Amino acid sequence: MNYIKKLFWISLAVKLVLSGLLPLTSDEAYYWVWSRHLQLSYYDHPPFVAWLFWLGDFFRFLPGSVRWPAVILGHATLAVWLRLLEPFLSENQRRQFLWLMLLSPLVGGSSLVVTPDLPLMFFYALSVAMYFKWVEKPNAKMSLLFGLAMGLGLSSKYMMVLLPLSLSPLILFSGQIRSLVWRWWPVIALGVLIGSMPVWIWNIMNDFASIKFQTAHGLGRKVWKASWTVEYVLAQIGLIFPIVLYWAVRTRRMPWVFHFMAWSPLLFFFFTTFRGYVEVNWPIVAYPAIFALAASMVPAAGSSLRFTEILWGTLISALAVLIIVQPPWTKSLKFREFNQFDQLVEVSKPLEPLFARSYQMAAKLHFEQNRPVFKLHGMNRKDFYDYLRESDPGPGTYYLAVEKGDVLPIQYSSNGHKVVETIPVDDRFEIWKIEAP
Repeated sequence: MNYIKKLFWISLAVKLVLSGLLPLTSDEAYYWVWSRHLQLSYYDHPPFVAWLFWLGDFFRFLPGSVRWPAVILGHATLAVWLRLLEPFLSENQRRQFLWLMLLSPLVGGSSLVVTPDLPLMFFYALSVAMYFKWVEKPNAKMSLLFGLAMGLGLSSKYMMVLLPLSLSPLILFSGQIRSLVWRWWPVIALGVLIGSMPVWIWNIMNDFASIKFQTAHGLGRKVWKASWTVEYVLAQIGLIFPIVLYWAVRTRRMPWVFHFMAWSPLLFFFFTTFRGYVEVNWPIVAYPAIFALAASMVPAAGSSLRFTEILWGTLISALAVLIIVQPPWTKSLKFREFNQFDQLVEVSKPLEPLFARSYQMAAKLHFEQNRPVFKLHGMNRKDFYDYLRESDPGPGTYYLAVEKGDVLPIQYSSNGHKVVETIPVDDRFEIWKIEAP
């Protein structure tokens, strides 16, 4: 077994141990709740992450072992990329690529936490691999498989549309690719439709609510804030890292398709910062291509890339230890999402029926207490819970976990729901006992 295979399997084992020990974030608990209510798709995202958590429930014996199917699928992304890069990179260069993928704060770090990005990254990589095979052997079978991979990517996250966007320059400027697309696009489109059918059926049945929400989420602001653009640029430079970015920009050794896949998503989201705030993970699909470009500059880039990898490895290891051990001073930091509801979980255990102010809170309470807890219908932004009739409490007494300063939604206060008791939790949260007529 060569170095790359050993590193691949050892890193998978490490990921399974770490992901099993890490507590679920509130967003992960939300996706896990989806798996308890399986649907063709969901208001917030396509369904693949819920399907993975449904499989993960069979492994629930560690705090985070429900992640394992998704973590394994995410790790398989590396195998796909390593295989498709064989004709373009030497073994030493692919070794550097693998280390970059494993230790990148965004790509490597997020592979331990289950989000829609994990299945997206896998099917994005699979689609790229199918693209190369399709160009090599353009027939009906390969066209269908190419489209199917992209369709499954759409069933993971809508960001899958970035792949055809990244390939569009090739279609415009390469007569060979343009003629292939012109000939086989109906078969490719059929594959996309088959792979993404659950998403389209759900959206048709729900007035395209999910697609409208995601579009408004990324492009719905009417006033531009300069901080959106500045923060996006600085965050991407920091996460890609200046050394990696330098070598990726310098290389001319890789086919143009890798350059398009690397820079098109980054440029796309740069322009969308003029219409809304861009989360740092949205252009994550660009990172493997960027790392491939940088790795192609080995051996010239070898020492500087190894320095980057050591720095990233130290950072990820330190964060993992802090999250697992949870010293008190970490509870105010960004990764408080792992433990921000711990006190609330303990105080609310005997209270029934229990509702929560937000989908994050409701999902975390549900997962930790292993009993249904629903977000109160109409409280905070619209989400998956607003499609569940159980989110609307009936007559009688119920409990609502809130942040201090919250108010009862008018649809309840105007209909006679009254807070009769306040149960303190900590300096941020409290629980209301509410009487409903």
